[in-house]
Amino acid sequence: MGFTEAIEKEAKASYRPYYLNYADLKELVIQLADEAEKPRSRLMSADIMDDTGQRPITRFQETLRAELKKVNQFACSQHEYVFLGLRKLCDKCRKLAKTDVEPMRQSIRDMGEEIVALDMYVRLNYIGFQKLTEQFDVLLGVSGSALFVSGLHCEPFCNIRFDDLLILLGLAWARLRTAEVAAEQSKDATWVPPESFIRNTSKYWVRPDKVTLLKTRIVEHLPYLIFGASQTEQEKLLEPFALLDLDYEGMSLNDSSAECAYSGAMEESQLLSSVYFDSPDAVCYQERIRREEGARLVRFRWYGENKWEDDKEIFVERKIHHEGWGGKKSAKERSIIPQKDIFQFMKGEFDIDGYFAKLAAEGMFSEKARKNMKAIAVEVDQMIKSKRLQPIIRTSYYRCAFQLATDNKVRISLDTQMSLLNEFVDSGHPNLPWCHMGSAPLTKDDIYRFPYAILEIKLQDVSDTPQWLKETLNEIGAIQVHKFSKFQHAMAFLHPSRVPILPHWHEDFQDWHNKKDRSISMRFKNRPHRDMASVLRSMSFAEDLTVPDPRKMIAPTGAGHFLKDMDNLDPKAVFANERTLLHYAEKGMYSGALAVLLLNDDTHWVKVMGGGLAMATAIFYLWILKAYFDRLQDIVGRSKVGKNSMARLDWQAGPVLGGALVLIVLLLTLAKGLLRKKHD
Repeated sequence: MGFTEAIEKEAKASYRPYYLNYADLKELVIQLADEAEKPRSRLMSADIMDDTGQRPITRFQETLRAELKKVNQFACSQHEYVFLGLRKLCDKCRKLAKTDVEPMRQSIRDMGEEIVALDMYVRLNYIGFQKLTEQFDVLLGVSGSALFVSGLHCEPFCNIRFDDLLILLGLAWARLRTAEVAAEQSKDATWVPPESFIRNTSKYWVRPDKVTLLKTRIVEHLPYLIFGASQTEQEKLLEPFALLDLDYEGMSLNDSSAECAYSGAMEESQLLSSVYFDSPDAVCYQERIRREEGARLVRFRWYGENKWEDDKEIFVERKIHHEGWGGKKSAKERSIIPQKDIFQFMKGEFDIDGYFAKLAAEGMFSEKARKNMKAIAVEVDQMIKSKRLQPIIRTSYYRCAFQLATDNKVRISLDTQMSLLNEFVDSGHPNLPWCHMGSAPLTKDDIYRFPYAILEIKLQDVSDTPQWLKETLNEIGAIQVHKFSKFQHAMAFLHPSRVPILPHWHEDFQDWHNKKDRSISMRFKNRPHRDMASVLRSMSFAEDLTVPDPRKMIAPTGAGHFLKDMDNLDPKAVFANERTLLHYAEKGMYSGALAVLLLNDDTHWVKVMGGGLAMATAIFYLWILKAYFDRLQDIVGRSKVGKNSMARLDWQAGPVLGGALVLIVLLLTLAKGLLRKKHD
């Protein structure tokens, strides 16, 4: 889809006149290319110092600056408009009559749509500037686009504080909900993560350009859960000087005050980092991807920036996998150890008993919490020693969460901008620091940037996804992925030589990487200069390679979103089904053998019994075959979106029928023996 077509299809009508004039700039690039001298491979000093304005590069830069100023001014003015508008709505929500609730609901929705439109404005203009400069480089034989694009990150339109807008939108919805029930509920509650999580989780991939839309839909129903910040603290955004007034007319494009004006302290997404442990031969990875019962995984997690403070809390976590048919639920349990002791802990030299005795003496945590945390610390310590675990992968991403601060029953989390890092060091970080610092040298192959946002819906004692959320998943085109794992994805792409089994989604991403390697720049390779302009005119804005295009299907039962390999077979369940068939077949052999024996008897009525038993045995075998195939179909379908966790895969009458058949065999055998003895 071309840039102009994208604006016509997706952009809000009132925003369209203020978008980058892509079509005219594209024609300018082609015109300058036709007028230019022989293409060169680099910029010259004369291009930069040209004060005549006649050189192609100078003319192009001047036009770009004018467009950039237009985009900056409109983005900043719209941010201020939405910010102040949401503050007014929050204030009006304090006193609402019953008849004002619905109009206020629509007003807040309209502001949410403004946020979505502004986000799209920023994204499309950024891509437009990027593509134009790349095409200019190709046609004129220079290489200045990388420098220009890197400078875009300092421009005001790329530094819009969407955090402020989204938090204010959440506050507006929270106040409207409060007005509807006419009572405040746990307004000052601050969420604290529990020591353990038992959850039923479904995971989805979300395109980056749909993230803001998703957030605006969620906050309409669930409030933001900001770690360590209550709703009262979030309401600091409503203070009179929360937004600085800017003189947009006199603003310099190089003035950092624009960026500083939006550098608020409240963030709706927080940095979350985890270091995963595994052995050099990836034992934990193999146990997890095979979904072995009781498979365990160790990770060390921290929240926010890590400036290597000694007292920073590191959450030592152990995740354990349980199969659903076993009655147990997968769980994550954690202990807390200060960073100054982490290196000794991972080397097996930490005094666990002494540490928890010190916590008890200081009155830290409850006795039950200390007991649970100590058990986890001991278990992780034993795993590190027995399996030779060491840091191998790090995940870093920004997470925002939505749930009631006093309730863990329904929680939605969204992870964006995820980076995966290789943490493996020979001998497992023999010296401090215990993991890579920000200054550690990393190669291109040591970093992997995940293209999607990851949505997790975690339900505790809740059987089904809320209807409003199903509709939202449909609207954003979310892709539900069977057993997606950040750890497995990182291992597959950062340590491919260590993993004998690849995740089921690996092929989709590998195809995407291969396609990116043959990206749009290859269209111009080895082409004569005179042909490039015609190619540029005929080609679309860009082939959409921002995210992979996975093999997927539409969810059944009208859910509307997409599924990625949600109908995977569970090998263990299939084999268990086969074993059940063989067990029942064994019982049929007893009756079949007796039927043959009775049919060979000389007594007429005994032969009749043998014939009846043979017919019953045949029916029994037909039944177990039908039950086998029916159960196999249930196994194929049970992991789909509409699964029922209470559904049974066994047939309740099966054991009764099998037992009755064996009992009949025993009774007939006993009767035949007694009659023969009496006859003798």
